[in-house]
Amino acid sequence: MTVTVFSTDGSRGPFSYDVSVPQFGTLSDLVQALSAACTLGDDETLLITEVYNNRIIRYLEEPSDSVSLLRDGDKLAAYRLPKHYEKSPLVVFTHNFFIEHSGADSVTPQRKEFEAPLLASISETIDGLTLQSIYLKLLNPFQFSKSTSSLTDGERCSGDCAVDPMDATPSYQDESVPLEDNPERSHCNTNGCEVMDGPTKSYCGLTAVSDKEEDMELFEFYLTNERNDIQHARIEMNDLKLIETTPNRFHVSVHWYHSASRQYNTSVLNNLPEIHKLELIPKESEDCVALQGCLEAFLKEEPLGPEDMWYCPCCKKHQQAMKKLDLWRLPEVLVIHLKRFSYTQFTRNKLETFVDFPISDLDLSSYIATKNEQPNGHYHLYAVSNHYGNMGGGHYTASINQEGKGWFKFDDECVTPISEDIIKTPAAYVLFYRRE
Repeated sequence: MTVTVFSTDGSRGPFSYDVSVPQFGTLSDLVQALSAACTLGDDETLLITEVYNNRIIRYLEEPSDSVSLLRDGDKLAAYRLPKHYEKSPLVVFTHNFFIEHSGADSVTPQRKEFEAPLLASISETIDGLTLQSIYLKLLNPFQFSKSTSSLTDGERCSGDCAVDPMDATPSYQDESVPLEDNPERSHCNTNGCEVMDGPTKSYCGLTAVSDKEEDMELFEFYLTNERNDIQHARIEMNDLKLIETTPNRFHVSVHWYHSASRQYNTSVLNNLPEIHKLELIPKESEDCVALQGCLEAFLKEEPLGPEDMWYCPCCKKHQQAMKKLDLWRLPEVLVIHLKRFSYTQFTRNKLETFVDFPISDLDLSSYIATKNEQPNGHYHLYAVSNHYGNMGGGHYTASINQEGKGWFKFDDECVTPISEDIIKTPAAYVLFYRRE
């Protein structure tokens, strides 16, 4: 599966890794594989999150959770944090930028969210200027070189040192270094090429305005909530204390001005890859059972265990009895609830066994205990309820057959047509049949 790893200190750019996890693996297996792939340091740990609608909707922090909780189409972002980060609050930055929307008579700017949030560990108290500094540090890996971002298509340095913004590469230098202490950035070559644009003098696109002053004009910061649907007052840089008590997760919405978008390479922020997880269990694997086998086991006579002894009213003693269930008559609509959860005195587990069930012509006539005249005992499948996840939590979807139109997948508010070939999965939980 594919996971994108972000730094939380601005020391490196994000990178997407393809890692392999066992079919019945846990999040601990995923973290271990991802840690090896990104060469995680001994003093670091990974926080894996699920991103949806441009925000973090779930923090995957329980090591024993099954990877079956994850589905194709999910998008995961992992953040490199110092070990024991739980002792410090986290700030989560969601951000948006302007795009131009062409209407019938005019072009109007509209805001669009970046897909990937950024995250960092913070101290217990934080002010507006520190918050801005943290965000700018997280953006360091995305920054174009100053000479590239400042030059327009018509600007060229003397000595044929023109720069095409499309050929720019992100800059990983510390942008707080003064120009006079960093001569390699302030000159294209020994010719000392200059660009004159109005009253401001530029050296290869570097203006005399300080980086900090420029950066303050690129972004606006707002306190928000974890759903990013409530925007509070704008955070001013001179705010000495933003809130009385810093929560464990502190949410900030950052508004980019149009000029900021030209200074940063935001392709990764805009395009977070899906995980592309393979099927949890191949249908041909040995760990599968036919629905008819489940029915036979359900109706089979079995002895009650020592903890379930039957009290005999005649001898006044507990006796080990036999238990048997029978089908007496068949309904018009048949609902089969598969046992997906196992409970013992010490453990509770999700059962991932693949159950091979018929989509058409399920014949139950041989399972009826009474041989009296019965209605037709043949059924066809019209819906399946699926459960992805484990005992700690999960997600439900449904596959439903609309007569004459085929099968559809219902996943929250999303409805998509699907092939009948993919109805059978290890996630099948409740089967709905109708008499033929």
